[in-house]
Parts: sequence; C-alpha cells; structure tokens
Amino acid sequence: MESPQARHARRAAEHAVKPQETFGSGATRIALITALMAPSGETVRERDIRDGAALAIDEVGGGQLSLLVENTDGSPQQIQEAAKRLAGQNVALVALSVADVPVATVRQGLGSSRAPLLALRGNAAERPAGTFAFVSDRIDSAVEGASYAVASGRKRLVVLLPADVSAAERQRLDRGLAGYGIKPALVAVTGTTAFTDDAASKTTLKDTDGVLLIGSGDPDVGALSQLKANGYLKPNAMVVGSSGWANTAYKRPELSGSHLCLFGPENGSRMTSRYLDRYERAAGTDAAYGFDVIALAAGLVRSQGETAITQESLRSPNGFIGAAAAFRFGKNGSVERTCAIYQVTSGSVKLMDPAPRSF
Repeated sequence: MESPQARHARRAAEHAVKPQETFGSGATRIALITALMAPSGETVRERDIRDGAALAIDEVGGGQLSLLVENTDGSPQQIQEAAKRLAGQNVALVALSVADVPVATVRQGLGSSRAPLLALRGNAAERPAGTFAFVSDRIDSAVEGASYAVASGRKRLVVLLPADVSAAERQRLDRGLAGYGIKPALVAVTGTTAFTDDAASKTTLKDTDGVLLIGSGDPDVGALSQLKANGYLKPNAMVVGSSGWANTAYKRPELSGSHLCLFGPENGSRMTSRYLDRYERAAGTDAAYGFDVIALAAGLVRSQGETAITQESLRSPNGFIGAAAAFRFGKNGSVERTCAIYQVTSGSVKLMDPAPRSF
C-alpha cells in the first residue's frame, strides 16, 4: 500500500520538468514553448498550462496528436533556439506560454514555417502576422458583461474605470461596447469623479439601471456607493463587474448581488474532474487555456485531416469548443470567448448562466 507522502513524491517525479517533453504519439505535432526552467523556478501559471495541454492529448487527442514541449529558461536566445528545433520537426501549431519575451523572437526562430502561433497573452499584446492571442482579460470580461446587462433589459449604463486603466484598454473597451451597440450614459474614472447631487449630474445620471464596475478597489466601490447614496440607481439596477476583481471583493457587502462574466472551466466538468484526478489540484483558467490549445487542434484534425491546421482555418467564424467554452479568432488575430455569468452572494460567486457553447 502506498502512503500519501509516497504517492505525492511519485507523482511529483512523474511530472518533473525536463528540457524537452513529448506527450502522445500522433502524427500531427503541436508545440508548446515555456519558461518552466527559468532560474527563478516554474510559475503556477505555466505549469498549469503545460499540464492542461498534456491532459488534453489523452482526453481529446484521439491518438492523432502529439505534444512537443520545449521548457526553456525564458531567455530570448533559448526561446528562439527552441522555435528553430520545432520548425525542423514540422510542427503544425506552436503555443507560447512565456509572458514577457517578444513574440517576434519565436517567429524569427520558426523561419519560413507558416505554423500558426498562439500567444497565451491578451488581445493588447503584439501580434505579428500569423500570431493569435489566446487569453481573455478584464476588458473582454467587462464588454461581455455589459452586453449581458443590455440583453437583460438595462438601457442606461454608467461605466466606472479604475485609475490604473491604460489608454489601450480604454480604446479596446470603447470598441467592444460600440461593437454591441452600447452607448454609455457616462464613462468616468473612479477616484477622480464625484457623483454629487448637482443639476448636471442629475441630468446625466437620471434613471441609471446598469453600472459597469471594472475595478474592485476602494475608489471603485466608493464611486458605486456614491451613485447609490445620491439616488441615481434605479431599484432594479444591475452592477456588472469584471474578471479583474480580486476574490476578496466578493466579501464586500457593497458588491453583493453584482454580476460577473468570467472565463474558465466550469466546476464538475469532465476536464476539471480529470485534471484533479491526475494532478491532485483544481483546474483553473490557465489549465483550461492549455487544454484548449489541444482541443482546437484536435477539432480541426478530426474534421478535416492532418493538414487542417492553418492560419486561415483558425479564423473560422464558427470558432471552437474547449474547456473554457467557445472561442474564435478575428481577422487580426484577436480572441473572443463566451463566458459564464456568476452572481456575488454570501462572500463567493454562484453560477447563474453557463457559458454559451457556440456563437
């Protein structure tokens, strides 16, 4: 009989990081470049991405895929060398989980290869030709959350931005809201705007029935409280947060009843159960992203054959289905994801509407 300590040691050894790793033996090769051998040690984020991808080879690969993992120290030199080795192995798709190396470094290493590159970064990151973003952030969450509020009947939306919002984020938010035909009654930065009871404020904020609160810090909650205290919010007003909220925000009484549009796997799904069984830890959003790199490839190869993974096929408007629900890519390589709607209650979040499985 194996003791819990021995089992833990055995599993740790089984999943120890090596410079090169291969999972599966299928003909279509998918690659992942990490910085899991960085001098500072592996990060939870990259470990989860790799483990999610390795799990997916067994769960959805159908024996048609193999996963080639290049674990580097995160330096541009090692990453470029890894990309060169992968190009020589005719990989069909490359995913990059390293957070801070220029994507162009990988493209240079790939040389003339036209393998699509999935950068596990947000839509604000650089995207050379043939590169696709793969991570959704607080702006994506806020835009989808606002569309949910409008679809639920809210007509006058006030947008409250945290002080740390960047100009690029503001532009993406404006474009995203406009894409859904949403014209906010007011967009204000918390901590710099006072919602008093003067005539101008009353005119602008009258009958507000929706608040998009992107941040969850004291200035953000304070601005929401001002709106409530001065009677600007209708009784049925919906407060919509974002994936940028800290978990501690769920315990703030001012935010109870708020709605959040969150990306990631649903608890109790087949993927989360299998992940927990194999790695003895819960699967988070990063694990789902790793899983979905393989799910994307598996779907294309299963339906269209070994040569189906191309830059053009990734832009299919129908998108793909994975552990983190449905996702698709725009012509410019940006990623769009469906998300689940949760409500803040009793210091936590409760699932209200599962993420749609299609667009």
